[in-house]
Amino acid sequence: MKAPQMLTAAACCIAALVLPAAAANEGALTVETTPEGIEVWLDDTYVGDSPIVGKKLQAGRYRVKLVDPVQHTSVVEDVLVQPDKVTVVEKTMEGKFGSLKVTSDPEGASAYLLTSLGTTPLSNDFMNPGKYRVELRHPSKRYATATEDVVVPRGKTVNLAKTLEKRSPFDLKAFIRLALGAGAVGGFAWAIVEHGRHDKWETMARPDVNPLAQTPSVQKAYEDDAHSAAVRRTVGIVLGSACVVGFEIVAFF
Repeated sequence: MKAPQMLTAAACCIAALVLPAAAANEGALTVETTPEGIEVWLDDTYVGDSPIVGKKLQAGRYRVKLVDPVQHTSVVEDVLVQPDKVTVVEKTMEGKFGSLKVTSDPEGASAYLLTSLGTTPLSNDFMNPGKYRVELRHPSKRYATATEDVVVPRGKTVNLAKTLEKRSPFDLKAFIRLALGAGAVGGFAWAIVEHGRHDKWETMARPDVNPLAQTPSVQKAYEDDAHSAAVRRTVGIVLGSACVVGFEIVAFF
């Protein structure tokens, strides 16, 4: 037999002995995570996103690194892959952030913390853990603003569902504004009436217009009536003006 043929035959014999031995020394690795889609690295080599099912590996120790690309967190675990066995790694990834989901009835309310989060229904998966006061403001004035204190833990989801209360069309604020509006109208109307009376009595007090006013006592009576009307006119103007100011203050708050 020639030398090249002898080398080929020897290589075949070695392969026949080594390959079964290598196959017999293989195990498998399964990686399952919650949530799925987590990057799986074996000894700094990326092997895919979870779930990884039955990946064939040489028996031995491996360092498994799981990386959450969304939450920017990672965990490392050492595993032993044994021959002819499936090693299972199950891991729940705890996020760096918390999640806040907000719904309202009716929908479309604006949710605020220090700034606007958006309109309901909404979900924010990047909440720094902590305590927050959520304020819901519906664009329709028929619904009252609602507030709720929530605590967002790390890696957890908090669901906030709020039913917005309808405003009564005749609430206390509306009654106050109605009363102030009526007071303003009444005050100014009274001032107009008294202004007319003042002019009337003032004219009646003139002797050249009213012969009766030539008598001093009668003239003084007319003048007193005119003065009283002027005072009432001033009171009406002050009352109406005060009601207008009050109306604006209540409307502002």
